[in-house]
Amino acid sequence: MTMFKKIIRNKAGRVAVVSAALMMAMPVVSAGAQAASTKAGDKCTKAQYGKSTKTGANQFKCTYSTKTKRYTWTLLSAAPTTVPAIDLTKLDKTGWPAKFVVGGVPADQVAVMQTKWSGLINLFKDELGIPVEFYPGTSYAAVIEASIANKVDMVAWGAMSYIVAKQNGAKIEPLGITQQTGGTTFYTSRLITRTTSGISSIAGVRGKTVCFVAETSTSGNLVPTEGVLAAGLTTGTYTKRFSGTHTNSMVDLNNNQCDAAFMQEATWASVGTAAGGASLSGITASDFKEIWKSGPIPNGPFTIRGTLPATFKAAVKNILLTKLNKDYFISKGYNGCTSSSCIIVEDASTTGFIAVTDSYYDTIRRVCEATKSTACKA
Repeated sequence: MTMFKKIIRNKAGRVAVVSAALMMAMPVVSAGAQAASTKAGDKCTKAQYGKSTKTGANQFKCTYSTKTKRYTWTLLSAAPTTVPAIDLTKLDKTGWPAKFVVGGVPADQVAVMQTKWSGLINLFKDELGIPVEFYPGTSYAAVIEASIANKVDMVAWGAMSYIVAKQNGAKIEPLGITQQTGGTTFYTSRLITRTTSGISSIAGVRGKTVCFVAETSTSGNLVPTEGVLAAGLTTGTYTKRFSGTHTNSMVDLNNNQCDAAFMQEATWASVGTAAGGASLSGITASDFKEIWKSGPIPNGPFTIRGTLPATFKAAVKNILLTKLNKDYFISKGYNGCTSSSCIIVEDASTTGFIAVTDSYYDTIRRVCEATKSTACKA
């Protein structure tokens, strides 16, 4: 009998293991550094479970596999390596598409996304020498369907929507993952309520209406579901309302459509600021408070359509890893960048990209299994 089968019979045990499954994805350094020879796959102990260590620039975490019943050190992140630029003029361009379509799951409203992504669009247009279009998905489901139907070539996913897209037949290959100031490759989910609501914790939403983002949103549904389970709440003890985007979740809260709202940290940080666009800049941030914060969530991957020519995929990946960064944007003036405070994609904390593989998201797959979320298979 697996660990997950056991925990279903015991509510307290289930909550503990669900949290542990999520923690496997959390690159958080803790005490207990190991020998300098630590490498991925080395054995660790039950006592070391959940702890992290560094070997050189690489960071490892002691994780547990329900399949092998073993505790091993897992590579969480690696320092970005120098990637040589590709001379695009020397590539065989046979079969290259007439245009390049870039899509993104709906974190913001369409107009805001188009503004934030304009630099990325111009970068790929200049480098590839072909028209580049932005496909701002009106819903997570729309982007997933577009990917399955090969209507988008490169997509910026959340971790959960990436997994769902692959499970449902999207032929996509991970290219890279965003890296923030300080080298982190993760973000968090937040639960926000009015300062006058009387709600002081995630457990306090019992009997309340709560805004979530979308069924296939990692920080707007999957991780919050883990959070409410850990707080002892179950389906039916609160009313769930899906807002569609992270921005809309905050807007719905402001309009009293819900008593509390889940959203990604970047959305909460932009409330009442120019970065929030027309929808969020006019909201008074001091009228609201944060009552819950998740553990670190792996940033979602940028992927490429797997059916594209190999030379085209190589060119896109190289541009992503070598030129989609603040230094290059400043040198070219993309997105009006003149300093490190500018936005290259989504928010000002993103500094660039490093390579990522599919296995990095196995931890999210474990959370899907632990929470029994049907949305993970939608």
